[in-house]
Amino acid sequence: MGAHLMASGTVAPVSTSSGAGTGAPHVFSYPQAEGDAAVLMYPNKQSCGAGLAKALIDASAAAVEAKGSFTVALSGGSLVDMLPFVFRMDNKPDFSRWHVFYVDERNVAHDSPDSNHGAAKKAFLTEAGIPDSQVHAILEGADATTAARAYEGKMMNLPANVLPKDGSGFPVLDMILLGVGPDGHVASLFPNKAATAATDGWVLPVTNSPKPPSERITMTMPVINAAKEVLVVACGKGKAEVIQRALEVQSLPGALPVQLVRPAAGKLRYLLDLEACSEINPELWDSAKAFPRSDIKKD
Repeated sequence: MGAHLMASGTVAPVSTSSGAGTGAPHVFSYPQAEGDAAVLMYPNKQSCGAGLAKALIDASAAAVEAKGSFTVALSGGSLVDMLPFVFRMDNKPDFSRWHVFYVDERNVAHDSPDSNHGAAKKAFLTEAGIPDSQVHAILEGADATTAARAYEGKMMNLPANVLPKDGSGFPVLDMILLGVGPDGHVASLFPNKAATAATDGWVLPVTNSPKPPSERITMTMPVINAAKEVLVVACGKGKAEVIQRALEVQSLPGALPVQLVRPAAGKLRYLLDLEACSEINPELWDSAKAFPRSDIKKD
């Protein structure tokens, strides 16, 4: 039993199933959040990049006006290559007010080809001219546990006008940019892994990533869901299957981590090109016949 994330509005109920023979509650549950995800479809990757740039510029302007700074957490991969679209816009943001974080990072040197920070610096950060002290990179030369603790400490020590906390004590980032893997992972939160189910902590070590390199650090799902706005960005035919699953087929909790992204008080938007959304059927999202498993009976 479950619900797709679109116009029907209701997310699946919290799982109360037990592990096999344990009698223990399932460690994963769907976040309880109001509202739906918005899905924005663009004709190609270039126009999707322009849409991402506009979202960044708008969020930056609102945050700077409200508190004098803008905080954004980046993912790696092809998403970083879309950031330079910001430079093509007429109303460029005030980069001196930006604080840049990484929603996850490989535990490698900054100049490694595997480094998200290295890729972001090459593609975007150097040209943007964001002060080095406001680009928060992973601690080099440490094990993953130490690096995660150091990164969390760095975040915790920032003043409230840069990184405020919500009522549960989690940091409220202005925007988080997520890619999504073919297995549905976001950040370095992989299907059915303990880190994905974590309800405490801001940043966790990952020592057994299914994708190399095996050592990483990652923000937790509660931190992602505390953000003011989360963008899931996917382009290309290779993303079509996972996007269809994410938007139209509610998986068991934990099996598709992207479905656990449900900001508690913020906004969630999917930015997709036509290839990435080629297998979804938005014209059927209101149809009980098309989605019989989404028809949740209420007492």
